[in-house]
Amino acid sequence: MIVVNFKAYSNAAGQKSEKIIKACKQASEDTGEEVIVVPQPEDLFRAEGVEAYAQHIDGVEPGSHTGSILAKGVKDAGATGTLLNHSENRLRDRSIEASINAAKSLGLKTIVCAQTPEECKNYSKLDPDYIAFEPPELIGGKTPVSEAEPEVIEKAVENTEDGVETLTGAGIKSRKDVEKSIELGCKGVLVASGVIKANDIYGEVKELCEGL
Repeated sequence: MIVVNFKAYSNAAGQKSEKIIKACKQASEDTGEEVIVVPQPEDLFRAEGVEAYAQHIDGVEPGSHTGSILAKGVKDAGATGTLLNHSENRLRDRSIEASINAAKSLGLKTIVCAQTPEECKNYSKLDPDYIAFEPPELIGGKTPVSEAEPEVIEKAVENTEDGVETLTGAGIKSRKDVEKSIELGCKGVLVASGVIKANDIYGEVKELCEGL
């Protein structure tokens, strides 16, 4: 699976997000591989015909929680899952657990980001669907984690509890990067700038899919 995080890039927000969503949908259809888009919450409704995850949810019930993102809200907007604890939006362990539980109560899938193999072990005990291992120093860089730290990816996979799949990310940009990640035991990859900033978004996503 290829998970495309739109972050808050200007060219991936509002109506501009539709171009990226369309490219991801087409690449998925042409290759038969699973592609999940992760747009800004306000753009989830635009993700028609492709699986979409929210960038975050809070583990709170509807009520007096100004600024919170509700699991029910993103589900009603079309999300089928959520990304949690990205390095740019780190959470406390109890908040991660609360968000996972809120997602599960509504049938939403969860990807929890981890920065170390030790975090992979700890967070996978909270029973998310996926752990995404991303060393923060490599995010947005030129050297992919699959090349810079392959032995650490193996450790991350090894540390992830049975029943929880491992993804990896940080610097992933090519078919070769995906192939290496799969070889090391991952289910797929989490990508952002490598796709969002590509000149040919469809071509980039299609190439990544071909590495699965």
